[in-house]
Amino acid sequence: MKKILLLALALAAGDAAANGIVINEIMYHAKNSDLEFVELYNATGSTVNVQDWTLLDDNDGHAPCRLTGVMEPGGYLIVASSVGLFTLNYPGVSPISANGFNTGAGAWSLGNANDAVRLFDASGILRDRVAYSDGGEWPGSPDGNGPSLELLNPGLDNALASSWDPSLAAGGTPGRINSVHTLDASPICRSGKRLTEWPDVSGPVLITVFAFDAEGPVTVRLMVDTGAGYSALSMNDSGTNGDSAPGDSVFSAVIPIYPAGTLVRYYAIATDQAGQSNLWPGSAPVDYHAYTVGYHPPALRITELMASNRGFVRDPFGDSDDWFEIKNEGAVPVDLGGMFVSADLGSSRKFRLPGRTLAAGATLLIWADDETDQGTLHADFKLSAEGEEIALFETVDHGNGLIHGWKFGRLGPDQAMGFRTANDTVPEYLSPPTPGADNASASFYSPVCINEFQCTSDFGGPDDWVELYNRGSAAYDLSGCFLSDQRGENTKWTFPQGAVLEPGQYLVVYEDVLGFGFASEGTDVIQLTAPDSATGLDFYDFGPQTADHSEGRFPDGTPSWIFFNKPTKGSRNTPAAVEDRDRAALPVTITLNPNHPNPFNPETVVSFSLPARQRITLKIFDARGRETAKLADGPFDAGRHEVTWRPEGMSSGLYIAVLEADGVRRTGKMLLVR
Repeated sequence: MKKILLLALALAAGDAAANGIVINEIMYHAKNSDLEFVELYNATGSTVNVQDWTLLDDNDGHAPCRLTGVMEPGGYLIVASSVGLFTLNYPGVSPISANGFNTGAGAWSLGNANDAVRLFDASGILRDRVAYSDGGEWPGSPDGNGPSLELLNPGLDNALASSWDPSLAAGGTPGRINSVHTLDASPICRSGKRLTEWPDVSGPVLITVFAFDAEGPVTVRLMVDTGAGYSALSMNDSGTNGDSAPGDSVFSAVIPIYPAGTLVRYYAIATDQAGQSNLWPGSAPVDYHAYTVGYHPPALRITELMASNRGFVRDPFGDSDDWFEIKNEGAVPVDLGGMFVSADLGSSRKFRLPGRTLAAGATLLIWADDETDQGTLHADFKLSAEGEEIALFETVDHGNGLIHGWKFGRLGPDQAMGFRTANDTVPEYLSPPTPGADNASASFYSPVCINEFQCTSDFGGPDDWVELYNRGSAAYDLSGCFLSDQRGENTKWTFPQGAVLEPGQYLVVYEDVLGFGFASEGTDVIQLTAPDSATGLDFYDFGPQTADHSEGRFPDGTPSWIFFNKPTKGSRNTPAAVEDRDRAALPVTITLNPNHPNPFNPETVVSFSLPARQRITLKIFDARGRETAKLADGPFDAGRHEVTWRPEGMSSGLYIAVLEADGVRRTGKMLLVR
């Protein structure tokens, strides 16, 4: 049911973007002001009454901003955070909806790092949605530097970052045609990927990029520099030479093998028939992507953070600001210079760290206060007390891959979350916070923890459940505490009065009691919150789950999560029930995974996943359909398996891996490059 609903919403949003009321301009972080606004544009040929339509950010727990007025064809409507502040800063601009979205109970504002703007009609149907960011494919200058985000043309898909540019006019152009408006938009060139995160000398590197032009064909080139200047490689969408499928607008190119230590810089350029070009990344070649052959990241971890500092620790300026710490878990010093930190696991170039050598075992405190004028250890973002993400990324030249990152839950005043030891697999609420000190001196903040859960069953019905466990030495009263599957809406279900959990006791709460379940795709979290609704007690960000299997702590109450093939709800998690102590979940379906490396020479690893023990065959065919190798033939247990293929005497070209199991056939393309 959830998947069907999401599909319906997506279709509604797509129709609106093409023919209806369009989100046309967003000012989410005005320079030297708290002013925010959203501009709507009527792309229809008729008058639209938007009375009682609503605008909302990405948090369903916030109060929707109710719109007023009628929009003429080709007309605009401004929805401001504060109508009075907007009128003061933009005199004469109209029409303005009478209600502001940052006033009254349940008010909200747009996030600076990322957020979503959602438009609903009077019937509550989603009509348009824009999820923006200040990094990645999205332009960063609208984040407090003066410009707004402007749509290049109301007919473009406004869900795509490539459809937006920073306004050319300081403060944007509310109520009039966008300053970046164009009838013949430049081609799209975005969403580039390097299929090998840390390339080595074992094989070439496949680069893909999404490229498209609404007016006709597009030519795409990958510009590569290994020290002698950039030279062009042709990127193709033919379904050959490493490209996955023809005509899908995903262009591919193969960077050949280079010796260990070689710095490989690259960017992509798409050119349309009118000679207009677009780059990935957008400011190339000043900005570029890169990797160093054979490089592997150091043992750095983000070990603790605080998102609601109320005086527990102060920065050198006397401010009580958000903070997080980075620890060198390795045995050698590490220079942090050029690495990046972010409050978004998908934004790898948010804040660049200064040159600073971190000794083995040492920690470094970073202030997440958005006050970069106070020094190089003050990041240009803050942390959300409702729960967010924290991440550390490598330097651009070393691949800019994720070194360490995690999601965190609801944090109350002066409450910290982090890892007590290097062996912990998940972060915990810690007491007391230990900024700059060894986290092992801290204890678990809450004696009651989320201990095990199950998301789905092949038998259907209300099959989701979550088990709590008292790992402390005294009884714990859960009366008035909350359980939720969302961080931004952490008060979805309340424990009844008298819900006391004795030491060593378990408590199982079922889906039909909660009124909600947990998504087996791993898109939800589990959040346990104290009666004040602000203090987190436990939090777990889980991944994809398998029917009739559970995930939990082993041993009970410890910060180590594993999967169980025999759920143990209401009792001790025993070794006999352990499915995989390496956290490798049982797959939901039969899967043939992409081989790696690909393209390859001289060998590649082919992996597949099985939901249950069954007999399989894994064969390799050439482009003419002739069988060239049999890699596996026989029974295999449930789980993930790997087979190495080293073709001898075979020529360069395309080969097909074919997995057959239980009447199911899966195929995958591989490119051998001699």
